[in-house]
Amino acid sequence: MTQYFQFVRGYGPLSTGVHLLPVALSVGAFSVAGTQLAVRAGTKLVVTLGLIAMAAFYGWVAAVTSAGISYGIIAVQMVLYGLGMGLTSAPATESIMGAVSRRQAGVGSAVNDSTRLLGGTLGVAVIGSVYASLYGSRLAASLPAGLPRAAAATAHQSLGAAYAVAGQVAGAGHTALGQAVHTAATNAFLHGLSIGCLVAGGVAAAGAILAVLFLPAHPAAPAVASVATSVADAGTGEPTEKVSR
Repeated sequence: MTQYFQFVRGYGPLSTGVHLLPVALSVGAFSVAGTQLAVRAGTKLVVTLGLIAMAAFYGWVAAVTSAGISYGIIAVQMVLYGLGMGLTSAPATESIMGAVSRRQAGVGSAVNDSTRLLGGTLGVAVIGSVYASLYGSRLAASLPAGLPRAAAATAHQSLGAAYAVAGQVAGAGHTALGQAVHTAATNAFLHGLSIGCLVAGGVAAAGAILAVLFLPAHPAAPAVASVATSVADAGTGEPTEKVSR
């Protein structure tokens, strides 16, 4: 979305950050609500609904995204994504942390962080690869024939590079050719973005199915452990204090 706002919509860095506020605010708000709902309705239901909301977000973006789409629609889409992320993240974390004792809280936290990092890395790698492949193939098929080979190679690097090439070509007096390059790059970017969103939506939908099948209805109660703290009497070695938890 950052590239979409900055290149396709032409927003500056600060303006892009402001336009992304709906997703940040909604994630924060629904994370708090998701935890409270999970206590009442159960982790399985809340996490499943969150994943369904995320799948719906990705499908919606893939279906309607265009260069001229209203920002109002984008803002509603971001709120939907924030709803899904908020309902999923906090209850899922609680499900992990609730399955271990307090003594093993560090291990549970490490597992939780590892799953997030692994998922984020795989998501960037897989969806990024899908987007890059589709962007390159669509751009190669739609670039005007009169564009020099070196300029075409530069345009394949990224959307920003393609827009730079379009500006240079137009600045050299070939306005129509520059506009054709700009249009081709925009269409290729939106095509890659749409298919990438479909892939992400499919993963979210699969996650919802797995949540229904395997996620416990409520967080597991931590194991109850008895911890004895002994203070040896001089000469006896017997405990004088016992603390149970």
